[in-house]
Amino acid sequence: MADATARRPDRMRRLETIPQLKSEAETLSLMTRRYCRAFHGTPDGLLCPACAEFLAYALRRLASCPYGADKPVCAKCRIHCYRAAEKETARRIMRWSGPRLLFWRPKLVWLHLLQSRRPAPEKPRNRNRHP
Repeated sequence: MADATARRPDRMRRLETIPQLKSEAETLSLMTRRYCRAFHGTPDGLLCPACAEFLAYALRRLASCPYGADKPVCAKCRIHCYRAAEKETARRIMRWSGPRLLFWRPKLVWLHLLQSRRPAPEKPRNRNRHP
């Protein structure tokens, strides 16, 4: 158990070192902040406790993505990594923020559209399992 805890900071570092994950983390953060500002009345750049908790959860899941640099867009992913409540929160945030993202960061929208045209890679095998 201690070994898994020791690796956690390395996993979060993936959000800074892998360009695909870094871009998704920035997009998710922007969408969550804008959603929270519109629906919870928080000042720009800040999050309410519920949105902060969701964003922390989502970033942990993104950092743990087994696809790494080959990560497909979430809609095409073969692995469902969110719990039911967080999946609904993500759907709600993305449904509201997605169309508005075109005005906030058009480059991110175009990159997402290009990535969504790629086929999803096969599910990575569990690397910890031994035959």
